[in-house]
Amino acid sequence: MVSYSLSEDAYLKIFFHAAKHPHLPVNGVLLGRRTSDVVVIEDVIPLLHHWTSLSPMMEIGLDLAKGHAEAQEMTLVGYYQASERLDDTALSPVGERVAQKIRDQFNDAVAFVIDGDKLGTGDPALLPYLPQPSTSFWRPCIAQSPAFTTGSNFLLAKADSPSRAIALVRDHNLHEKFGDFDDHLEDVTIDWLRNSACRSRTSTLLSTTMTIVTAFKGTLVHCPSLGQLEVLENHILLVDHQGFITYVGPAESEASEEFLAKIDIPITTIPSGGFLLPTFCDLHLHAPQFLFQGTGLHLPLMQWLDEYAFKSEESLDSQPELAKAVYVRLAERLRDAGTGAVLLFGTINNTANLILAEAMQTIGIRALVGKLSMDISSRPSYVESSALSSIHSAEEFINSCRDLVSSYEPHRRLVEPVITPRFVPTCSDELLQGLGKLARDKGVRIQSHLAEAHEEVQWVLSERHKDDIDVFDNFDLLTEKTVQAHCTFLDTDMLSRMAGSCSAVAHCPLSNSYFSEKPFPLREALELGVPVGLGTDIAGGYSIDIMNSMRQAVAVSRIRDGTRKLSGGERSLTIDWKDALYLATRGGATALGLSCGVFQAGAPFDAQCIELYKESDKGVGALDFFEPQSGITLGVLEKWWCIGDERNRCGIWIQGQRLDVKNAPERA
Repeated sequence: MVSYSLSEDAYLKIFFHAAKHPHLPVNGVLLGRRTSDVVVIEDVIPLLHHWTSLSPMMEIGLDLAKGHAEAQEMTLVGYYQASERLDDTALSPVGERVAQKIRDQFNDAVAFVIDGDKLGTGDPALLPYLPQPSTSFWRPCIAQSPAFTTGSNFLLAKADSPSRAIALVRDHNLHEKFGDFDDHLEDVTIDWLRNSACRSRTSTLLSTTMTIVTAFKGTLVHCPSLGQLEVLENHILLVDHQGFITYVGPAESEASEEFLAKIDIPITTIPSGGFLLPTFCDLHLHAPQFLFQGTGLHLPLMQWLDEYAFKSEESLDSQPELAKAVYVRLAERLRDAGTGAVLLFGTINNTANLILAEAMQTIGIRALVGKLSMDISSRPSYVESSALSSIHSAEEFINSCRDLVSSYEPHRRLVEPVITPRFVPTCSDELLQGLGKLARDKGVRIQSHLAEAHEEVQWVLSERHKDDIDVFDNFDLLTEKTVQAHCTFLDTDMLSRMAGSCSAVAHCPLSNSYFSEKPFPLREALELGVPVGLGTDIAGGYSIDIMNSMRQAVAVSRIRDGTRKLSGGERSLTIDWKDALYLATRGGATALGLSCGVFQAGAPFDAQCIELYKESDKGVGALDFFEPQSGITLGVLEKWWCIGDERNRCGIWIQGQRLDVKNAPERA
């Protein structure tokens, strides 16, 4: 079978075309030559981003592309397309016809369909199609080795082309300079055949981008999706100067050897008894309540708010020095617990909230900081004067928070503001309506509490005559940028609404046990497609360690499943430790709209180094081993998950920056 080699220039152009029109069908043709048994694809010409049929304009574009190829002493060797839907990887009937027209002139023609779900992940994201013998039908190429992997007949001339493409789009917006035939028809000055300006800029940037500053060798552990845990033994991971992962691959692979030959930096070797893991994400934490963490949990929710929560928030608002001391210590505790990203409730005072934001940025924690909005309160001294003043204050905080980090390079800005109505009982309709509009206008995320306790649910029904999910929905506060905490009283229909709106849930199993009469239906939510992450809910929960939240989430699910069995239910309601690890890492990151939580090219390097044992049988911290260990197995991982603690954590990095150096692994 003939092989196909895709040049970096050709790959980048395909990537730029798809990135410029992410929700439109794009297509183009491949230019190249056949040498021996290899079709070398040297260039591409982008055709259209508005097409549904083999139109006269497409025919004209194809003729012009063919003429250009011949002038460059090349020929049309294939076709590429992306669909409107990211998950649509079928070669369209129009695509088949175009590919077949090219095949009529070049027998070894190939077609590539862009996999929108994988584009930008570091995967080449190209699905090859080949014609079926003696027919005009084209089918996906099914081979023992997936396309663009070792042993495949489809190769990238440069293995790091996907990583370079990500950097050029993310950091330099090169896709915006890219033009196709459709663009040329609207502006004849656009050089769609060559894209010379884009190509020149690309060449310049490729010589200065992708500077590798950190290299790791050892075992990587991550959960790319729910139910999937990968232990990547003896892998290389490279990080660039901006803190993004540029490459992940087996240490002995040809690509890894090629990368390592090019860099002149020491390699950080992960000890054989250790591994890298993405940092944790905490989706729900009340920063001012860290002041009284671990106290007052004997009271019901509404009374606890009056006697503890409001009082602590008011005290920090009135004492900036105390606020700074509390928030700096909170950031340090989060770092030590392996939490790299956190969604925070603040207070109603902007000065205190900016102190919180600055503490997180300084320590190096990704933080989404919410200025509390509440124009109704049971504590007369702790309430905003009106809906209008609350909205103005929220807008002021958004602007000030963004100004706080504006001097940093974009990839070093770790803090962002969040719209934060406390919950329906403390917010008037006027306030909620204004916050919904503000969230849209400013493009910020939203957080609140939803259906968290029987008393709260009944209060909303009594006062508003509707469920609080309806209240949020009515005011555009239930969106793909929303995270709602608790949600224990949501029924199946309501969970379906959450899934439909792409709103996420912060599952807080410990605080739910204290303040809610029902556990959150976690398994049902996951099966319905609701984005879910874990939250500590300080101080409704007493532990700041997400590892405890993982353990509690599994324990609660087992209790729920026991009840299910006794009542004759058929479907299991449990999650296991691997599911919980996903929720604590990638699941939480996804809920927050972050690209961390996984080890793949293009993702920020947010990681923690975990050490389980030394000298094969000497456990670290609470871990004891009574026989020699070798490598990182599922058994030792589960043991760490159950009883591990801070003593196992020997390093943490956010956006490539190491936050602490205690017990850090040595560089080779």
